[in-house]
Amino acid sequence: MIERTFQILPTVGSVKERKLWDNGILTWNDFIDSDDISPLPQKNKERYDSILNYAYQLLDEGDCSGLSTMVKSGEHWRLYDRFKDSVSFLDIETDGLERDSTVTVVTVCKNNETITLTEGIDLTSETLKEALEDTSMLVTFNGSCFDVPVLKYSFPDVNFDYPHFDLRFGCKKVGLKGGLKLIEKEIGICRDESLAEVDGFEAVRLWKRWERNGDREALDKLTEYNRADTVNLRTLADFVYGRMVTEYAGFDHTRSTEEGL
Repeated sequence: MIERTFQILPTVGSVKERKLWDNGILTWNDFIDSDDISPLPQKNKERYDSILNYAYQLLDEGDCSGLSTMVKSGEHWRLYDRFKDSVSFLDIETDGLERDSTVTVVTVCKNNETITLTEGIDLTSETLKEALEDTSMLVTFNGSCFDVPVLKYSFPDVNFDYPHFDLRFGCKKVGLKGGLKLIEKEIGICRDESLAEVDGFEAVRLWKRWERNGDREALDKLTEYNRADTVNLRTLADFVYGRMVTEYAGFDHTRSTEEGL
């Protein structure tokens, strides 16, 4: 999908982008090869081609971060399919709802490897850096508003400034409303029954039981809950990305994937 994005060009928003698509200019190569780039001014063609060729260079180099600076943060989702093998799905638990709350559990799932780190056991700046090593992009649910700001506050020496596909906002764009568990049910993701009633407030209570009483069963349940939140993000991201391509951006997702777009 990223090669169909013309919002990396100056003054191009969603309206002009769609006009380019309607005129048969569907990819960066189509644009570079075209003699008519309506509705954009022809006098800027050379400049536009230079920008698109630079974007191709970043794509060939696998520079997801560099590409992300060329589009608005709300459009980072377009990078997802191309960089999926190095995406880190991330979710955290805390002992409260404030930015300075203690981070109790963090799970990072990348390339089919799931790492869970726990406060007081193995959660440190170094272990977080290791878990995020070689990450190209973050995928979260509401992470841009909560998880990432909280992590930045608690671990200021760890880099969390990756391109970010926040599924909370992606879900809204394709008509999926509510919290993560409600949306999971709507698209057919099933959790273990033992976790069905666990939510953010219960997660805080589970942590308190572990912290105050050494209740290992409570910690294990909290860990399972956090891991489920994280692992399920992959299925949700695939679903939402496909819907955004077909509905929000107006293309056939299956065809786009087959073409490598």
